[in-house]
Amino acid sequence: MDVTFFAAKNDCDFSSIEEVPESSILGGGNFTKEQIGDLLSCFKSASSALTDKLWLLPLNFSEELAIIDDEQLKNIAVHWSDEGSWGNININTMDLAGRLLEIKYNYLQHSDERIFVLFE
Repeated sequence: MDVTFFAAKNDCDFSSIEEVPESSILGGGNFTKEQIGDLLSCFKSASSALTDKLWLLPLNFSEELAIIDDEQLKNIAVHWSDEGSWGNININTMDLAGRLLEIKYNYLQHSDERIFVLFE
């Protein structure tokens, strides 16, 4: 499914991508909820599901993402690609690393906000 990471204040209640201001979008891709859950576990975090389609990511995920070294983030992408949620999918770890780096650098402009994930 299409997944969009975006930054917003705590009281966000968006239900579709059309509601998310373009300037708030951090990145995304085609991921399952289990894959996003596995990504969070790589950061030793868990999400808070606000609705079936909207997750609020924990503050420690946002804080660590903002300060993590790029090489460490690439290593997390490798670990993420080894998680069971990828099953028989031959995923390119550099593609995952690129997506994580995109989210990281876009988030730096919004570090006073929280990271949400919208599933569509």
